[in-house]
Amino acid sequence: MKFFSRIYSLVLCAILVASVSCSKKDVVSDEAAMAPSDSSGVAGIGEGVDTTGSAGDSGTPMSEMEIVYYGYDSYNLSDEARQALKTNADWMKANSSARIQIEGHCDERGTVEYNMALGDRRANAAKSYLVRLGVSASRIETLSYGKERPADLGHSESAWAKNRRAVFVLLSK
Repeated sequence: MKFFSRIYSLVLCAILVASVSCSKKDVVSDEAAMAPSDSSGVAGIGEGVDTTGSAGDSGTPMSEMEIVYYGYDSYNLSDEARQALKTNADWMKANSSARIQIEGHCDERGTVEYNMALGDRRANAAKSYLVRLGVSASRIETLSYGKERPADLGHSESAWAKNRRAVFVLLSK
């Protein structure tokens, strides 16, 4: 009887440890990921400082390129985001030797791992669209900061909306 009691105790401990160590992750279905996001937008040209840096630099946006914003838990490009990327592609074509880094960012909600992956998907979605518009993929690097570098430190929907973005950093001109 003691043997079954010990096994029962071990099973309960294992269940307790498993339930405590598991964190809830927001999961988006493929169908939801493909739906257009209506809470996306873009920042206007000139909302940053023109910088030249190295990969992983400060993340200061280029004044010549528009920041692309995303909806909650999404990496889909809205019509506004596509227009901003068209403007960015035109700049890249006019500056044929320029190399950029696209930084993917997220708001503070979600786990570090989940947001790093989402930031990566956001940066790569922007890169893919620029490549589709005729910019060479070899001129574009991507990097995810997840939720580690917020643009707005607030804890409201308006702050979070500013943090769900792709930022363009000039690596070389």
